[in-house]
Amino acid sequence: KYTDVNPDRVLKFGNKDNFWEMGETGPCGPCSEIHFYIGNDLSKQESIGVNRESEYRELWNLVFIEFNRKTNGELEELPMKHVDTGAGLERLVATLNKTTDHYKTDLFLSIVKEIEKISGKDYSFQNGMPHRVIADHLRMGSFSLADGVMPSNEGRGYVVRRILRRAIRFGRVLEIKDEFLFNLVDALIKVLGSAYPELSEKKNHIKKVIESEEVSFGRTLDRGLILFDEICSQTKGILISGEDAFKLYDTYGFPLDLTQLLAKEKKLKIDKKKFDNLMSKQKELARSKGKFSLNDVE
Repeated sequence: KYTDVNPDRVLKFGNKDNFWEMGETGPCGPCSEIHFYIGNDLSKQESIGVNRESEYRELWNLVFIEFNRKTNGELEELPMKHVDTGAGLERLVATLNKTTDHYKTDLFLSIVKEIEKISGKDYSFQNGMPHRVIADHLRMGSFSLADGVMPSNEGRGYVVRRILRRAIRFGRVLEIKDEFLFNLVDALIKVLGSAYPELSEKKNHIKKVIESEEVSFGRTLDRGLILFDEICSQTKGILISGEDAFKLYDTYGFPLDLTQLLAKEKKLKIDKKKFDNLMSKQKELARSKGKFSLNDVE
């Protein structure tokens, strides 16, 4: 009625495919999806393949947020309605580049190639997981640093620190022993610098901060990884004790989330309840030592 799109290309599905909800409750509404056929033979396109077969890629999802799902399942109209548009840059570029792997697109491939060069490990190593983590975390960390966020032990700074440390750790998986992450910033800027000039303007700052994190965490990481492997070899069952996890944190500066990540890779779990208990005791001890009276300074 309103466009020159062939009506045969407009397909109506039920709520299962064309009604978006963030969860059991909350804002929701019908959606209109744009799918792109990525198969080799255009004559084999069939409407039945949409939402069903891998040859059809969802390019864009427009959600018409107009309802609120209540706890009893009922829908109520929202006083303010809007369109939530989801068209990911990586998804579009992957389609244009004719690949299903976002890390083989123009956005990431040059960074991945640089990681291969530094590590001597091809992208096929461990199914490309280390390369993808490093490339993705480098991008996130660099943009955050360009925006003025600094690594710290709290708030958004802690998120950046965790992201950078995870990338550093995957460098060890690729058997990279020296600082390397900061050297990848140039490859990132080559791809995105013209679109995001703040990356180029803050290049030296970004590289210096990342290198500093690598140097300080690198020493901690190498010592902690040795102890972690020892703990795993002595662990019976699937549970790493809270005492061991706390020792990694207290003695080697290993954050719990990193220990949990390493444990998950080995199909192990952490006794977090015991870890939290030891952490609380340490904080209480620190507070008690920090108390003083006027008599202490007389």
